[in-house]
Amino acid sequence: MTLRPFYNLVQLGLDEYEDNELVLNIVHDLTQFFEQQNCTCRHSKKQKDLRTCYEKHFGTLQNHLHTEGLSERIHENIGRIPMTDNRVFLNSEITFPLKQFLIQYSCIHGLPSPLRHRNDSNIFIYLPTDRTYTSVYKEYKDYYYTEHDESNQIISYYTFRRLWIEMMPYLKFQAPASDLCEICEGFKAKIKVAKSDADEHEKVQIQYENHQKLAKLERQHYNDNIEKSKNDLTIAHVCYDWAQNVFIPYSPQQVSSIYFKSAFSVHLFGVCKTEGGQNHQLNFVIGENELPKGTSKGANTTINMVYNSLQKFAQNGKKHLQITCDNCTGQNKNNLSLWFWSWLVMLNWYEDITVNFMIPSHTKFICDSFFGHIKKVYWKHKVNTINDVKNIINNSSNGNEAILYDNGINWNWYDFSAFFKNHFVPLPNITQFHHFRFSSEDIGKVYVSKESGGVESCYKLLKSDNFNKNSKPDLITTVSLTEERQNYLYSKIRQYVDEPYKDEYCAKPK
Repeated sequence: MTLRPFYNLVQLGLDEYEDNELVLNIVHDLTQFFEQQNCTCRHSKKQKDLRTCYEKHFGTLQNHLHTEGLSERIHENIGRIPMTDNRVFLNSEITFPLKQFLIQYSCIHGLPSPLRHRNDSNIFIYLPTDRTYTSVYKEYKDYYYTEHDESNQIISYYTFRRLWIEMMPYLKFQAPASDLCEICEGFKAKIKVAKSDADEHEKVQIQYENHQKLAKLERQHYNDNIEKSKNDLTIAHVCYDWAQNVFIPYSPQQVSSIYFKSAFSVHLFGVCKTEGGQNHQLNFVIGENELPKGTSKGANTTINMVYNSLQKFAQNGKKHLQITCDNCTGQNKNNLSLWFWSWLVMLNWYEDITVNFMIPSHTKFICDSFFGHIKKVYWKHKVNTINDVKNIINNSSNGNEAILYDNGINWNWYDFSAFFKNHFVPLPNITQFHHFRFSSEDIGKVYVSKESGGVESCYKLLKSDNFNKNSKPDLITTVSLTEERQNYLYSKIRQYVDEPYKDEYCAKPK
């Protein structure tokens, strides 16, 4: 039999129990537990000895004995439903409708921002300043319960917010009078933190000022190009960009349940010229079943519409072409676009072409203004067909004009990628440069610089002397809606379309 150590029961206030084996056994067990460093009493801010452990554990037992007698102690959580039983299990049946809700919500209430992810085609979309995560969550709950019974559990606010950030990080709220540039905001935050460190503060301040200086330099270059095109009619200045998609059907009194559906998508691409001070934007309206196969909204699709626009309003009588666009590598700043501009100079369309890319996060320009006019009118009108979108664009402002694909009547999709790839070479480190110049005096070459007025470097792009510049690229067919997509539009979207337009995009699949 193991001898039990001697314990100072007087110190614990238990001297009257010195002959009670039950109490002595409890004190022994508590002492062993405490000395093995398992007890949380060791982390108490008060005394860290056996008395702490005794007051916490033995004291509880003693109080129960005095109040309840020799009865079984029952934990307070016995009989309660565990928290995990009340949680909603997250799966695609919850996350997919939530994403559809956010997409629809952003299309109706949001406006595109000039910000872009540096290596992504997604633009940032900003909701008005009067919206918050809380207010949008309340609307989500209202719409959710129009589709589901009140007894159905809904995700919590915190889960809603977390999934929003994970699935749509580019959907944000516009803060009042805030700087749209996240790079600038990042520098400002670093400057505040570095106030206590003079060297670090000065270093960040210099980086911030250099960023601002470069942004202002490129902004001034953009404004100068506009002024030149106003006063010199031999110069064509063109800007282009993709807008935020719109959806069919749409109504100002939108049925709440359609927020959780994936309606028929319509893409908008704008090409704006600033000639003679009369700004005019040609807006290409493309249904989701009218994009070219294999390229979607990439570089090949983009230059097809630029090619068509230049023939319409920026070729005849022009000697110099100035292009302004943002830094999106997937659509604008890429080798296929450089080969395209080089080819236009070979065709003698222009004596020279200069392509200018604005600084990331400082790309607000004329196209955004025309898209804003379209969005304001779109909010107020019912939309059942692409022709409705066309009418909205044409009525949004004097300078806005819509053009429909219309089964290839108004333009064709060419395979420029296959046309150029065997005859041109890529430009190394293309993302480092912001200005690209092509001249008829140096066919097949490009002059690049990192800033407006900066030192130029020359690179040869044309590698094949037998390239037939006058040949035509092959045509590309459009992508058809899959059977699954047709079934979805018929079963889920058709009910929201007015008569007699239900068969336009939501007909029963054959």
